[in-house]
Amino acid sequence: MDKQSCTSRLRELDVYNIFYYRPEVKIIPRILPEGEGIEAVSAGISAGKKWMIVFGKTHAYFIHTHPVNGTKTRKVPYESVSSYHTRTGIIFGRIELVLGEEIIKIENCPRKTLPQVERALGSFCGSSGS
Repeated sequence: MDKQSCTSRLRELDVYNIFYYRPEVKIIPRILPEGEGIEAVSAGISAGKKWMIVFGKTHAYFIHTHPVNGTKTRKVPYESVSSYHTRTGIIFGRIELVLGEEIIKIENCPRKTLPQVERALGSFCGSSGS
C-alpha cells in the first residue's frame, strides 16, 4: 500500500481529519504487507505509550512513533484474539483485545472510530465482543 492509497482509505473511513497530523500515518504503508488493506483505524494509550492501531484483514498492527527512540510496531494475528471488548464513553472509548493470557487495553480511543473497529473485529476475529 502506498502513501496515496493509505490517505484515500483514511478519507473513505472518514477518519483522516482525526489522524492526518500523526507521524504514524507515514509508517502505515511501510508496515502493511502487499495485499493487506485498512479496514479500521483507531488510536489510544496502551502501556503508557500512544499507539495507532490499524486493523487489516488478517492482523491488527500497533504503531508507536517517538522522535528520539524511533518506531515500534507490533503485529497481532486475529486468530490469536480469543475475545475483544469495546466500550464507548462520552468523549473517548476503550478497546480490549484478549490474547489467551495477555490482555491488550487501549484507552482514550476516539469515539468516532469504535463502530468501524467493532465491525472489523467482528468480521475477522469470529469471537464475541461487547
